[in-house]
Amino acid sequence: MFVGHLVGCTSTGPGSPSARETKAVGAGEKAIVLLRVRCTIESQQPYEPFGNSLDDDNVSFGLGSFETGGEPERVPLRFLSPESRKNGWTYLVVPHGVHYLAVYPPRRTDVFTYARAIKGAPRWRIDIPQGARLVYAGTLRLAGTSDGLLFGGRIMRFIRTDEMSVGNEEELARMLLTKEFPGFGETRTVLMRLQQGPTILRSPLPSPASQGSQDR
Repeated sequence: MFVGHLVGCTSTGPGSPSARETKAVGAGEKAIVLLRVRCTIESQQPYEPFGNSLDDDNVSFGLGSFETGGEPERVPLRFLSPESRKNGWTYLVVPHGVHYLAVYPPRRTDVFTYARAIKGAPRWRIDIPQGARLVYAGTLRLAGTSDGLLFGGRIMRFIRTDEMSVGNEEELARMLLTKEFPGFGETRTVLMRLQQGPTILRSPLPSPASQGSQDR
């Protein structure tokens, strides 16, 4: 199943949440989770994590939750604007609860070799508080090695997982989310942390809307 997600090369691009997602966030059923990726390659050279037109050529993510048994499944890259994309900001729209984020380097091999290589990718736990609408999950700092491209430039080949860390840029995150979603209230900062120990699975709590219908 996971390999199937890797086979299709999808295009990336700016995209705000859909009308259905926006409604779910407004109703308190889901949250918009913003995170940033900052990359360096050889000699501390800055590297744009989402600079290519295909998901497979960028740093990308898998996401695990109660519905997936905690196992990450590939999720498409999403961006609020071309500018935020260039600056390394990306976002997810997810239910409240515990999620596990796996971080993948660009694919430089055939899809099956790549699937085997990323199976053991480190996972970062993100706890989305019940009722939160806007969440900043932190800034992932990545360092890696790269390959030169035929017509110039470089592409990341490998992430040095032992050098991954999470930083806090909540003021920048708050400014970006407030600008894009002025009606959704305050941004909550819940920094992701490296998973240690067993995977915790919790069934999602009922949404406020469904709870209200049950009470009537």
